[in-house]
Amino acid sequence: MANLESDIIRAEELTFEYLTEDGGGLHHGGRAIDGVTFSVQKGSFTAIIGSNGSGKSTLAKNMNALLFPTGGKLYVDGHDTTVEEFLWEIRRCAAMVFQNPDNQLVSTIVEDDVAFGPENLGITPGKIRDRVDDALRAVGMYEFRKKAPHMLSGGQKQRIAIAGAIAMHPDVIIMDEPTAMLDPKGRRAVLEIAHTLNRRGMTIILITHFMEEAASADRVIIMEKGKIAMDGTPSEVFSDVERLREMSLDIPVAVDIAKRMRDAGIDVPKEIVTEEALSDFIAGKYDKG
Repeated sequence: MANLESDIIRAEELTFEYLTEDGGGLHHGGRAIDGVTFSVQKGSFTAIIGSNGSGKSTLAKNMNALLFPTGGKLYVDGHDTTVEEFLWEIRRCAAMVFQNPDNQLVSTIVEDDVAFGPENLGITPGKIRDRVDDALRAVGMYEFRKKAPHMLSGGQKQRIAIAGAIAMHPDVIIMDEPTAMLDPKGRRAVLEIAHTLNRRGMTIILITHFMEEAASADRVIIMEKGKIAMDGTPSEVFSDVERLREMSLDIPVAVDIAKRMRDAGIDVPKEIVTEEALSDFIAGKYDKG
């Protein structure tokens, strides 16, 4: 049983249906989320993956109260997301970073953009200044504070979007495919920021279609047709290669190589799911100096 005192997000039989419109009016479409129950513990790093249409982005928007359950319940820090009086606190507690950085930037100056969230929370100007500076330093973008966002690279823009989330002092940052539109260098930078924030105690929920990113999390949830198909540690989830392929999902490069090594008779632990861990294993096994 989950420890409710340490849960920052808790879903109970959560269901969400989009409405569709035709000549006869509005109708319920298929269930994007179908009776999902799970919890996320404070301070954890959870990756959510799944093929297109699996419901992972819809789930993310429910966790930020941008969408509301059509069935079941979702709680953020104990607050029911369907209760209107809790909405500002929920969105402060669970900040969100989206896929396209250009769609998240609202100002012509970087530091003004980062200040936008705290201003809407009614934070005093002096405290906003401190929050903005701290947030920009946290993502390595302080020197760009006077720049125009449109002059920055995609990866830099995404770091500014993350700084805007940090400035709200959230307990959770939900990242909905934040690296999907970035080059490999930008992806690495954003992922490292996510892990740095997590090491400092912030809860991270990462929706991604990059298996290597998911492999670096504490926990991996796989969505399929609106339901949770798999849920466990990266080694537990990615060790079931056949099941992943049945769901048309890739497997991390390190998992594929480790499986090939095991098939060749080399005893590679199944706990190895990241490239760094595999490199360390190979170096320790064969580099005897």
